[in-house]
Amino acid sequence: MTIAHILDKISLFKILSDDQLKAVIQLGNEIVFPRDVEIYRHGQQAKTLYVLLSGAVSLTIDGPEELDIMAEALEKPGSVFGMAALTKSRVYNVTATCTKSTKAFALDSDGLRDIIRREPAAGLEVMAELAQLYLNRFNYTRRAITNLFKIFKTQTYKAEVYDVYSELR
Repeated sequence: MTIAHILDKISLFKILSDDQLKAVIQLGNEIVFPRDVEIYRHGQQAKTLYVLLSGAVSLTIDGPEELDIMAEALEKPGSVFGMAALTKSRVYNVTATCTKSTKAFALDSDGLRDIIRREPAAGLEVMAELAQLYLNRFNYTRRAITNLFKIFKTQTYKAEVYDVYSELR
């Protein structure tokens, strides 16, 4: 499958005309990353938007004391990451690490921003899709954190019951 076919199926680029899609493809190149390689780190300047072609990438949120929280695991070809490259802050808000040997299509965000500026209607749709991707990831992370709190609450309750029981003996 060609890059054009992959990008054309991604909601972020679906709205683009054939000429716009060709311009986007010219902005990028395929990169192969070995397993365990960090593609980018939280807090770094975001210059590149990535499209997963094969492999797997873990997006994590840096936590205290070596505790990183998994924001999302990407394994589906066509998954987009490094979306902060298109935001106002242009700072990565997660760390992306390959969990398998990974091939990605890396897009220069400055060039992509230029295309969006030249075509405001298409740009609006691209940014609306970007907002939806962020919202989906936010909701996924929120559900995961809620589940962790439920597990913690259940385990804490069990521990308290056990401690009370041991004191009764």
